[in-house]
Amino acid sequence: MNRDEAVKRSAELQGLLDAAELPDNTRRVYAAQWRQFAAWCAARCSLALPARPRLVVLYLVSLAREGLAPSTLKTARQAIAKAHELSGHAPPTGAPIVDAWWRRLAAGAAHDQRQTAPLTAEQVRRMVASMGDDLADLRDRALLLVGYAGRLRRADLVRLDVAHVLVARDGLEVHLPERRILVPPGRHPITCPRRAVQSWRDAAALPASGPLFVAINRWGQRGGRLSDRAVGLIVQMRAREAGLSLRGISADSLHVGSPDERRLL
Repeated sequence: MNRDEAVKRSAELQGLLDAAELPDNTRRVYAAQWRQFAAWCAARCSLALPARPRLVVLYLVSLAREGLAPSTLKTARQAIAKAHELSGHAPPTGAPIVDAWWRRLAAGAAHDQRQTAPLTAEQVRRMVASMGDDLADLRDRALLLVGYAGRLRRADLVRLDVAHVLVARDGLEVHLPERRILVPPGRHPITCPRRAVQSWRDAAALPASGPLFVAINRWGQRGGRLSDRAVGLIVQMRAREAGLSLRGISADSLHVGSPDERRLL
């Protein structure tokens, strides 16, 4: 398949899951994952539908190398399977080569989880205390405190819009598609999620709609929504700048740890 044909075929497949009979949030997530896979295949002049099992493995490997969480890879695999089912094709995701790779991924993730420790309140305090007051610092302080106090995974953080996080007198109301989270104010100004979010929104002049956490370039200009991988890199960068050992600090450390410790913020 040549590149022009691949791009045309990809465009035809983009909306395949948009009308699928699935719960609204599941449909949106699957559709987004499928569009990414179709575009990835088009860039390599390969068929996304039906996809060869080996191609699916290569795609999942590329996502894993970007540092995406196993849960994100699982959703991508499920989206590919659903698209094939809807089109009357046997899902390539059930092929032995895909299953074998998936088992190795799960085993590796379990090992990594045993080797990593949750962030503690003291580590979070050190990380936010080491930050300054420029735009990236304000964003990262809000990101860390909301993620830690709200027990959010990085996938949750990057899909938050401004309208999903309400600043109230008694803390923050964080609205996710499947649940609402109440994040209490911190005991100290520097570790207060409510203050951090308000300071970030005011300094960045974020509009009333759109992503809450966005990229910041070297000139302090706002960009698009942060990715999963970017959040992982931010956590590790801020840990390093605070003088913390990166050993045991994973990209998803924000959502783990003792709920009691969160009250110490």
